[in-house]
Amino acid sequence: MKYKLSLCWRNIATVLLLLLVCFVPVACKELMSAETSMSRMLSSILYVLPLSCLMAGLHKRWLFITFSAILMITSFVEMVMVLLYSNYLTAGNLLAILTTNADEGGGFVLGTLHKIPYTLPLVLAWVSAIIAYRPANRYKKSMMGGVILFLITSILFISYQLFLRWENNITARFYITQNVLERPPYNFWYQLYNANEQMSHRRYITEAEKMSFGARRAKREGKEIYVLAIGESLRYSSLSLAGYQRSTTPLLESLDNLTLFSDYYSTANLTMYSVPQIVSRATPDDFLLNYKEKSIVSPFKECGFKVFVIAANLLGYEKYLSNGCDSLIALSEEEDDRIAVMVDSLSDIYEKSFFIVQYKGNHGPYNNFKKEQDIYHPNPVSDKVSWDNHEAMVNAYDNTVLFSDYNAYNIIKAIDKPDTQSAFIMVSDHGADYDTGVSDHGGNCNPNKAEYHVPMIVWHSTSWKESNKEKAETMRSLKDKPVNADCIFYSVCDMAGIVLHPKYSKPEWSVFSKSFTPHERKLIVPDGKNTVTLE
Repeated sequence: MKYKLSLCWRNIATVLLLLLVCFVPVACKELMSAETSMSRMLSSILYVLPLSCLMAGLHKRWLFITFSAILMITSFVEMVMVLLYSNYLTAGNLLAILTTNADEGGGFVLGTLHKIPYTLPLVLAWVSAIIAYRPANRYKKSMMGGVILFLITSILFISYQLFLRWENNITARFYITQNVLERPPYNFWYQLYNANEQMSHRRYITEAEKMSFGARRAKREGKEIYVLAIGESLRYSSLSLAGYQRSTTPLLESLDNLTLFSDYYSTANLTMYSVPQIVSRATPDDFLLNYKEKSIVSPFKECGFKVFVIAANLLGYEKYLSNGCDSLIALSEEEDDRIAVMVDSLSDIYEKSFFIVQYKGNHGPYNNFKKEQDIYHPNPVSDKVSWDNHEAMVNAYDNTVLFSDYNAYNIIKAIDKPDTQSAFIMVSDHGADYDTGVSDHGGNCNPNKAEYHVPMIVWHSTSWKESNKEKAETMRSLKDKPVNADCIFYSVCDMAGIVLHPKYSKPEWSVFSKSFTPHERKLIVPDGKNTVTLE
């Protein structure tokens, strides 16, 4: 009896020590964070508990030592990354290791040596777990118990999170990816999978360099400027241009030759999936096209345009979409108002120019506005009001819309030059659902309309209209038709008179074409795999 009791306590000690091996990197990251989360730390323990029980139930000592050593090594790697970069291992880190040379690799290792002493608790916990471990007498029963515990714990906890906490607004895949797989000890293996997937994407991108859209256009004399502007988290319903009760777009409303599309939907409610579908031929049904083919930069380059990408919200995974441009200009997130100045100066230099611009725009927290746009009060940016105050948060958001209006207006004025054919299309990557509190800037797997019903704004100069009367009339006649983001690639090309090879052409998806035909509208949810059909 005494032996059984002792064995029971040793098993419990083994489980707790294995938990500690996994938990130290999590605790370190949370304590280094500006917003330490006890719930994240407690849930991390819960996610690892079944694994620890399974390992403690192994009936061979050498198996336990092997698997616990692997566990310790992955935690060691995560701990070093947290100490160096305040974050867990990423696929980018792994790819950097795989592609670095010996000198760089050696330099990195030497640069991490001073952090090694901080990992001592991991080693001590692992050694203590080996000492405490005793092989299970009844292997099958202990393993079965571990499996049952794993299943019951996982099903109950994840069901609670999905159906009660998140009210069925996220998918199981999204929840498990974000909250389980991207934390130690699972993160190491998940990032290996992601690194392999990114390597596949890189191979696609390399192969795409050989392709051509076969783009051509009729020769045109004179100066031409075209702009594709991509907003961030801008709701259609928050524009006075669309009937919102507050005056949030007074400058755009003052312009002639401006058209707002009333029924335009995004094809994703998360930037990493929406932007690629705006600037490439990718769709929710074939998202990999954004890797397998070049972006909209290519047709313009093939037709002799100078192409510039200017972004105040440039994310790492989007840089490949600018491949082939003449210049990529990355601004800080507070510099949306510098974009118009750059467009103005660069377009003065070249006869034919095309710009892709991307704003920080209306991304949360809603602080992207200047003193001149600080109109609606109280708001948490200027006044001592909490972001939990819904009215104050809406005030802050509306101020960011005023700033977006200011920046879009200034870009249009910058390209409205004498004797110049110029045109401008602005869309938002997705909207913002600040009403329900589920997702204030996109990312809801059961999206509300505020997340995907976003503005599509088209402006053109008088000179462009005189040379493209039929296109201008067609575009205006379609302003209330169902349009979605996978139409933008074809519409922007058509706006500039660019004709693609029949293999890549879809005139029925251009809002400047008489053959335009609305098609089924789908949206990729934030798990990156599932889609929903939008009514």
